[in-house]
Amino acid sequence: MNKYLVSEECINCKACLRVAPKVYDIEDKKAYVVKQPSTIEEQNNAQKALEICPVGAISVTLDEKMEPIKASDNIRKTLEQYPVLNYKLVKLSKKFERLYNPVMWNTVARFATFNDAAKMTKLSVCEILHYINGVLGLEDDLNASFPNCISITEKKDIDYGSKITWESPDKNINISLEEKNELEKAIALLKDLNSKEAVNFSICEMSLPLIDIIKNLGYLYNIKKINIRNYIISIYNDNEIDRQIKNQYEKLDVRMMKEDPFDIILKKAYELEQGEGFILIQTFVPHPLISMLVELDFDYDIDNKKLNEVWVYFTKKASLVNDASDLNANKPSITIQSATPVGYPIIMKLLQSKKLREVVKIENLKIWEETEKHLGWIVNKKADISFTAVITATKLVSVDVKMPAVFVWDNFSILTKDKSAKSFADLKGKDIYLPLFEDAPPAKITKYLIESSNENINDYTFKYGKPFGRPNEMYRDFIDGKIDTLLLREPEASFAINNLKKRNIEYSEISYGEIWNDINKGFGLFPNAGVVFKGEFVRNHPKIVAIIAEELKESINWVNKNKKAASDLAFDMMRTKSEDVELFLNRVTYKYVAGDELVAKVKDFYNILVDSDIIQAEVNQELLDVFKI
Repeated sequence: MNKYLVSEECINCKACLRVAPKVYDIEDKKAYVVKQPSTIEEQNNAQKALEICPVGAISVTLDEKMEPIKASDNIRKTLEQYPVLNYKLVKLSKKFERLYNPVMWNTVARFATFNDAAKMTKLSVCEILHYINGVLGLEDDLNASFPNCISITEKKDIDYGSKITWESPDKNINISLEEKNELEKAIALLKDLNSKEAVNFSICEMSLPLIDIIKNLGYLYNIKKINIRNYIISIYNDNEIDRQIKNQYEKLDVRMMKEDPFDIILKKAYELEQGEGFILIQTFVPHPLISMLVELDFDYDIDNKKLNEVWVYFTKKASLVNDASDLNANKPSITIQSATPVGYPIIMKLLQSKKLREVVKIENLKIWEETEKHLGWIVNKKADISFTAVITATKLVSVDVKMPAVFVWDNFSILTKDKSAKSFADLKGKDIYLPLFEDAPPAKITKYLIESSNENINDYTFKYGKPFGRPNEMYRDFIDGKIDTLLLREPEASFAINNLKKRNIEYSEISYGEIWNDINKGFGLFPNAGVVFKGEFVRNHPKIVAIIAEELKESINWVNKNKKAASDLAFDMMRTKSEDVELFLNRVTYKYVAGDELVAKVKDFYNILVDSDIIQAEVNQELLDVFKI
């Protein structure tokens, strides 16, 4: 049986209660799952409720992917996964309100388990587990998991920290971690601890994750056991820069920006020298960006000012780069740009490369929504490195550029709500929505594949999108059920599939790569996107170009081998969830191809496109030289 969830978007319309009263109920003007479906009839009714919900507040997941919450589960991770539990927990005990204090949310909730929560609230852990699993309709599953549900991860020996090498205060501050506001006071004292200062806590309880909080702040500490219950913890701030100094950093408030702030933030980071920093103000904690800047030798400090206002202090650490080499003695400043999100995970990894930072200074990073602006920067020689579609190279022959490597292959699929569709023949009579305009390559390639499959193009109906950009409106209409059949590129195709699965909507996928190879036997993968260098940059800096190409290759290999880590690195930039990016990475084909192999492949590819009247170009040596260095 599938399992269902109701989010906080519920508007109390009671539609779900009318069609599936055994599954859903209403409490505090919000619907929730009172019991997960256990019969076919209950599942059908639960699914019908999902389909008629006017605000899309109901979601579905496969049975095996939804486990009951256990005593050892992390509080914050659980609440982020099931937001409906937030106000439910407060109803169970007002003491849970402490967790929603921004300081507590980013410290205690981040490390504590529900077993810790039981000690904080003086409730039985069983009472907490039965209540929250009941809200999710998982109480039967919880009962079936007993006694594992209340088992606690085996305790590790206490990490007593470092030997005291700092001047420890004579006075100890008594902290009772279970008393109201005491833990908050301790955390506030820690966060206000100046550089090279120390504080001593006298505590009688080590069960709460106080040590994890201290470690997360980057402090040194020493634990001295007084007796079986009492401890003295000496904590020392070994950081070089005080928060007071950091408050003088330039502020970069991106909360109201209409454009993606990623390129602005990266440009600011690359401009800074050792010991300098900036304050990023955002509505949430930008974990992927933090991971990115940590790899660029930045320290960070998070301060939750208030609801929807998070300050992240970034400070450039001492560089490990050896500036004495010939290559980096006079590092050129470069501009990098991209308009194809299919390559974002690789770009994110590439930007972390220390070798890249040794040889160039990234002066500007542009992430475009509009393809025409991206091409304009190539034509006008504003970009030194661009990530772009292979098919555009025919327009760049006279522009003085080189595309020495292609790393994205295939990329197109038709998705349809007709679960039985296997080929174009099954799409007759449907409106097939195509991104961009009628004369754009996606539409022309579609018609080429249809006609080459011995189908009459007049039997098909096409609807076209906007002349430029990504198919955002079509994508949303497809997910919302307004469109039945749609051509999508990656990563939108993967994102759409993940959305359909979450809603338990059946679909079929028709891969252009498979049809292409049925028509062009033995062709293999067809090239989609690669890296373009400005010709002048290639001539002036051949060694640097070689290093960048090698680092690009290494980045591709890393992404292919570390898809979960790559999705965590790129999901913010791709404006979706990490799980969506991971699905995309499991579907996309990344393969670094260069040299004679690339030239031979693009020659065959362009010959097919020209012969089929998909593009107007001459496949001559001048065009093929674009793919050589």
